[in-house]
Amino acid sequence: MSKIKVNEKLIFDFIKQQYRPYDTHDEFGRGFSAYQAGNFHNPHAADSDSARAWDLGAEAAMRYQRVIAD
Repeated sequence: MSKIKVNEKLIFDFIKQQYRPYDTHDEFGRGFSAYQAGNFHNPHAADSDSARAWDLGAEAAMRYQRVIAD
């Protein structure tokens, strides 16, 4: 594994940790992936745990993209 890939994994793990316990929800991963695919529409009811996890996943993806772009 290249040094860049290792660093990106460490960055991802660090950012993800900041969102405990929501990072353990499936919707967190879906929000993360959706953001990376350019989909910013949260499909869940506004005040649900699923919506919160999805939003936080999307936020984490945004932070991750900013860090690795530098």
